[in-house]
Amino acid sequence: MSMTALTIRQLYTADEILPLMDLQRLVYGDDPALLRLYTLIDIARNGGQVLAAFEGDLLVGFLVAFLGLDSRDPRRLAMTNLKLVLERIAVHPDYRNSGVATQMARHLREIAMQQGIRLITYAFNPQDSRAAYLWIGKLGAIAKQYVSDYYGVTDDEGVLVGSSDRLIAEWWITQNRVDERLFGKRIRLGLSQYLEAETPIINPTIEDGDYLVPTAEPIAIPDKQMLLLEIPTNAMTLLQSAPELSIRWKQHLRDGLAVLTNHGFVITDFLYTDYEGRTRAFYLFSYDGPQSTIQL
Repeated sequence: MSMTALTIRQLYTADEILPLMDLQRLVYGDDPALLRLYTLIDIARNGGQVLAAFEGDLLVGFLVAFLGLDSRDPRRLAMTNLKLVLERIAVHPDYRNSGVATQMARHLREIAMQQGIRLITYAFNPQDSRAAYLWIGKLGAIAKQYVSDYYGVTDDEGVLVGSSDRLIAEWWITQNRVDERLFGKRIRLGLSQYLEAETPIINPTIEDGDYLVPTAEPIAIPDKQMLLLEIPTNAMTLLQSAPELSIRWKQHLRDGLAVLTNHGFVITDFLYTDYEGRTRAFYLFSYDGPQSTIQL
């Protein structure tokens, strides 16, 4: 679907924000993590952002972000440490893949730049290929932090291993790489170019019927500056139709991401492409020196 012409507005009052509740339920169903109306009003009235995207009079998407700090060091001045934390971004099911999320993100970037804020962060499920493609692939964010059980471990029905694991996308909005992605200033390399440059896929997969199965071997890190890590393109479908395989993928990626981020690798791209007769999705890791994962 081609890019949709939208009007994007900041919302402040209960009357303005109330229609978002219906769209939120349409997108997320009865998820217990639905944002409450009073929470959205507090965010909007206290320096955060509640943005709504409209096609004509039809609400087709919304975005919620609040002010946070890039460092929790109490010795650093807050005014030099501000960032926007993206809490929620949702698009009407009929408008997915039409550029709505991209346009809302770009609008948020403009607001942040006007406020002198350089960083927007977003914590997303590492199996969410749609989020990875948007933030890492299209918008030029990077990810150097992986946090297992970001939202803790509960006994709620349906909570599976790794289901609240998160990658932290860092969108440094004034960097050249972001302009290059947003405005097409540089040709992006594809999977074939990386493979020609001997960039290894470190978790070989096999096709088993309709499903992609990860390697049973522990992920090893070769002596390379760039590495490719494959993820499934249909994580939600797996959860419904092949739950045991879904759990296997969650644990596989949990192990792989922990190893890579703790060994100084940073996610610098996301590739979504056809390869060997099927659609594939890969994180591209680039070496950035010794680091340790921060557990939040």
